[in-house]
Amino acid sequence: MSTQQTITEILPRIEQAIQRVVQTVTTMSPALTLEPLLAEGRSVKDVLGHLTWWDQWLLVTLPPAPGESAIIITLPLSDQIPSTHDWADEMNAKVHIYNKSREFSVIWGELQATCELLLRRVSQLSDKDLYDPEGIASIIGQPVAPLICGIYEHYEEHAHEFERLNA
Repeated sequence: MSTQQTITEILPRIEQAIQRVVQTVTTMSPALTLEPLLAEGRSVKDVLGHLTWWDQWLLVTLPPAPGESAIIITLPLSDQIPSTHDWADEMNAKVHIYNKSREFSVIWGELQATCELLLRRVSQLSDKDLYDPEGIASIIGQPVAPLICGIYEHYEEHAHEFERLNA
């Protein structure tokens, strides 16, 4: 028996995890979203910028759905993605610096727009897209399922942080 999740199982988890973040952030005071009270001195605003960047990265990494044009996103700092093994940590630091001076409202708007695009693109994936090593995985050079499951895991992790902060 397979333990692989289907896209039909994954999509609602992504939607629920995103909604957890949205609901928690919308109940916070504006001042609380800017306080550096999270891990490594990050604010809610900083983490929202971080979530947005990674979702945008995924959108530019996935090929367009058959018969559709590529999603046009200008991925900030794309020219600075290192080719090292621990590039994710390096990019997290760069994204943090990039978003530090940006307004909450701008980041919040980008996150919401990016989530809409991401949900649409993920809903177009099939189970074969997730698990076939000869399909999308061969195009992007890595397995697809961990990237897609990573969406809800990422949002759940940060939703938990936000909920603790907002308690």
